[in-house]
Amino acid sequence: MENLEFEQALETVKSKGTKIVWLGNEPLDYIKNMLNLEGELLTAANPMELLRASKEELLKYEGHVFMCYHGNTSAFVSEMLKENHGIETFNLKGGITALVGEIF
Repeated sequence: MENLEFEQALETVKSKGTKIVWLGNEPLDYIKNMLNLEGELLTAANPMELLRASKEELLKYEGHVFMCYHGNTSAFVSEMLKENHGIETFNLKGGITALVGEIF
């Protein structure tokens, strides 16, 4: 698992054809507008569901960048995917708070 700054995250998802995966509760449109992201670059997932999912279900996240509020949950999810399933993902360093401040 590699921690990426926001610009690195954007470059990564664009070059790999992957997405930034929002792990928070706010609607995707809210996050897209806040970060000025194109719609196809962002998706959402529930971290608890990811912890229970099978490797086959998780393979679709290979190369994606996980983003949460402060970077802790996304780092944990990325590390779990690597350690338990061999799936390489990235973590947005500092989460959305590092980019725009507290959002709730």
